[in-house]
Amino acid sequence: MKNSKGDFVSQNIMAICIILASLYFSGNVFAQVKPLYITDNIRLDGSLSDDAWKAAEPVSGFTQMELVEGDPASEKTEVRVLYNENTIYIGFMCYDSDPSGIIAKQLKRDGGQGSDDYVEVVFDTYHDMRTGFGFEVNPNGARFDASFRSGNSETSNINTEWDAIWDARSVITAEGWSTEIAIPFKSLRFPTSDVQTWGINFKRTIRRKNEITLWRGWKRNQGIWLLSQAGTMTIDKSIGRSRGIDVKPYILAGVEKEKGKEIDDLTKVGLDLKYSITSNMILDLTTNTDFAHIESDREVINLSRFDIYYPEKREFFLEGSDTFDFTQGGTRLFYSRTIGITPSRENQRILGGAKLTQKAGSYRLGVLTMQTEEQSGYPGANYSIVRAKKDILEQSYVGFLATNKVDEDKHDNQVVGVDWILRTDKFLGDRNLDVQGYLSGSMTDGHMHESSAGRLYISYPNDFISSFILYHALDEQFNPEMGFARTVGIKNYIWFTTLQPRPDIPFIKKLVLKPFNFNYTTDMDGVLLFRDIEIRPLGFVTDSDDEFSFSINNDYDFIYETDFSIFGTAINQGIYNNWNYNMSFSSSSQRNISVSLSGLAGDFFSGTRNGFSSAVTYKSGRRYSFTADAEYTKLDLAGTKITARDYGTRVGIDFSTRLSTSTFLQYNNETRKVNMNFRLRFIPKAGSDLYLVYNHLMDESDRYRTLRNAAILKMDYIFRF
Repeated sequence: MKNSKGDFVSQNIMAICIILASLYFSGNVFAQVKPLYITDNIRLDGSLSDDAWKAAEPVSGFTQMELVEGDPASEKTEVRVLYNENTIYIGFMCYDSDPSGIIAKQLKRDGGQGSDDYVEVVFDTYHDMRTGFGFEVNPNGARFDASFRSGNSETSNINTEWDAIWDARSVITAEGWSTEIAIPFKSLRFPTSDVQTWGINFKRTIRRKNEITLWRGWKRNQGIWLLSQAGTMTIDKSIGRSRGIDVKPYILAGVEKEKGKEIDDLTKVGLDLKYSITSNMILDLTTNTDFAHIESDREVINLSRFDIYYPEKREFFLEGSDTFDFTQGGTRLFYSRTIGITPSRENQRILGGAKLTQKAGSYRLGVLTMQTEEQSGYPGANYSIVRAKKDILEQSYVGFLATNKVDEDKHDNQVVGVDWILRTDKFLGDRNLDVQGYLSGSMTDGHMHESSAGRLYISYPNDFISSFILYHALDEQFNPEMGFARTVGIKNYIWFTTLQPRPDIPFIKKLVLKPFNFNYTTDMDGVLLFRDIEIRPLGFVTDSDDEFSFSINNDYDFIYETDFSIFGTAINQGIYNNWNYNMSFSSSSQRNISVSLSGLAGDFFSGTRNGFSSAVTYKSGRRYSFTADAEYTKLDLAGTKITARDYGTRVGIDFSTRLSTSTFLQYNNETRKVNMNFRLRFIPKAGSDLYLVYNHLMDESDRYRTLRNAAILKMDYIFRF
């Protein structure tokens, strides 16, 4: 792309200025929470029976977001907050006129609580209305946590893989249910000031009614993740002043046997160390970083020309990941799974690494460096990144990123980029508006010709009308080797609108309609490569959260590659114009048995495609769960018939909130392999784990003979100083 950066800026700077001129920023009047200081610790049993709870001032007055926006909650909720020098405690009393109707199926840590009653508290510890921490608990005491970037349900960036050290207990009574939450201050980050002012908000879900209530931010355009609508809490006592050191050693014992090779001893030890230099400056160190507790990635049959993104689940990379995040659409300039995992998704030993993150005033800084060892034919390499963000206006930021990769074969790659998010929830009074963008360039082995990228994204993400426009350009030689880009050498234009009216139709919560969505992609010279038009004339969500949709797609695809094939069948160069019809249905997860069904029929390159997918989940109680899914696609490519099949099943047994097992089994006929993964997890105390993992890979084409199997026992234990 000739002068791509200059063209990008000159073509779009006027649009940015016009939008900025229309933004209206003003301060919020925050509701106050008054926490009570105590000198002792609270004994967690879920009952709120300690005298300290009775002395604390309750927070109440919850309002419905769903089903009837603005109506008072149908059941009373009270929240109290206590704290001492080391810990903050949150107590919820959830009154219920029918305690027998309370739904509580989840026991497992981070198991997902969408099918249950649950409560949630979020903290904006820097009160910057940009990043926060969320903690959920259900009536079983099952815990779920996340770090997130502020936004409503469409714009918030939620990191559900983040895990903090905290605890909770719940109990169901004749009046309803209650829970006690204990979060050590060492598990959070906050300013180093004598008086703390935090943003705070609370949420309660009553699943049998599908009622969602919040203390603040209850409008459908808002929600609990939108920190600008949270209340505030002032802590005027000394908290968390000691420098915290978390030492987390692990020992792993195991063996692995690969077909045709000797048994490999997997025994090793490693260490993660976190040093809280101050409450807002954290140094993380790791050596012999381990992957044994990670659940197997699901294999995906890829019927497109684009790469597949897999999420990060490793603890070292998840801590402080919001600082390093540079994500714009499907492009990430830093994608941590490029470190220690080969392109074929084999583990590569990480010798060691260090990470420093800090939040100081309106600035956020992150520095990371990692070193891998040569393994499986891949050379060892050093990976380094510097990331900085500057808060501007009320909810926005500008940022800078630089990455550097150098391997032992003298290959190197560098990327630099700047990005921005301009955000307000006061556009036209009380509407959300986002303007995002980035400019970036890469250099590989000293070459940087035609290696830039840029994006402009303007979004109006609101409940009734949600719409965005996008322009994204990536040069043919743009190469973020520490990042992720689905494709390069393209210019992409998108216009997308969803309408969600709420007509007075019995049993229908809202319609979900797409009048005309347009995705247009060219090469750098303007030659059309891909165009997708989507129309959804029918879609709805019921009051019980069942969902149905029917859509029509018209795809234009220009295949210019010579090596693109599906199941070994080459797709000839040429222009293809395809019509497809899609239908899907998913039932509410609150039911003992929930299903998800979808069907597809239409054109596919030189032939046709017909397929369906289905999933059934059974979970009647809190201990056992079973999910089975199947995907079947039948292709006819100019007389060549292809059938793609993918089957999977997952069985979970949760003995308690601290002991759970999961067994996953998958087969697809592209790889013709059967993959089995068993994992037992025991949590002896918050922050420590014992894992028993067994993996077994079999080859269908060779009478299901074993290709590789491994058994691993891992124990990590945290020491907090």
